[in-house]
Amino acid sequence: MANTEMDKETQKLLHATALNINVLLSHVHKFEGLDEKPQEFSESKFKETIKTLATAIDKEVTYLIIACKPPARSSDVESLCPKINAGFFSLVQQTERIPKSAGRTYLHAVRKATCQSLIAAIGLINSFIDDKVEMEQLIVSDMLFMPRSGVFWEHCKALSQVPADNRTAVALEWTSSVGNLVKDAMTELGESLDSAKEATAAHGDDEFSEDSMDEFDSDIPADRIDKGRKIEKQLQAAKHTCDKVALRCIRDCEQLDEERVVWLDGLLEQGKHIARTVDDLAATLFMDDESWSKCAELESEKLRRLMAELVTLAITFVDDSHLAWFELCRKQLGETQKVPAEVVR
Repeated sequence: MANTEMDKETQKLLHATALNINVLLSHVHKFEGLDEKPQEFSESKFKETIKTLATAIDKEVTYLIIACKPPARSSDVESLCPKINAGFFSLVQQTERIPKSAGRTYLHAVRKATCQSLIAAIGLINSFIDDKVEMEQLIVSDMLFMPRSGVFWEHCKALSQVPADNRTAVALEWTSSVGNLVKDAMTELGESLDSAKEATAAHGDDEFSEDSMDEFDSDIPADRIDKGRKIEKQLQAAKHTCDKVALRCIRDCEQLDEERVVWLDGLLEQGKHIARTVDDLAATLFMDDESWSKCAELESEKLRRLMAELVTLAITFVDDSHLAWFELCRKQLGETQKVPAEVVR
């Protein structure tokens, strides 16, 4: 709620501050990385700089909140607004020094943390003024921003915890967007198949009871259980392979030259395709359509192909001590063609 006790000049000053931050938001949201790496840039120095900036901005915004609460202290607001403007300008300036060679996933993580802190700051200032600053809805939606109490401090904390490098960024994204999703899909399918088996057994014990038929109704029809078990095994294999990639390719990637940075981004992108296909494959068992079996075959083949492509990509830079496992996995997935020329060992 706007502060009715705040004088118009102070409200104008706050409005101007929010406008400045909004301009920075629109600018940094479009940033795709520098084509050339600045000589003085390093992920470790950047992380320390961002952490220091986030701490300073956090302190100044906290003082601003205190100054804006009734009775509003206009002189304090007047002295704090330029500091907050300068802090966010420096934050965006640092973010826009990140080169493309640092990695797409790393850049996305830092840009998202920066945008969310800017959005939170604008929302906070808007709560004290009558003339609200309108943010571009596309940007707000893209950042998946959800207003809630304490949101500004949460995003300042996120800024101080930006990934150390692209390997770290990929590892974090892999866990949430690949590893956990594949694991959940496999677990949920197994539980559904177990429930279907129990329901089938219950129906067999009391086939003449209409009550028992209603009580043990299952989402997966009995005639799909055998097919479902085969799909479950394919999902188990997908999970095992994804876990291996996370461990042996992503976690164990010690050298971060430009080629390996691109490689890590590629592994993540392929992993996301697999996670989506795993969901689609499991969903075919629940289809209210006679074409479910054909759909299951198509999704199963798609998953096999995507897994083969992931393993082939993994072979590019995986350590020699784990190479044999990935080559065997590739063979088991039916990939007998020669490894592409771009996969250099």
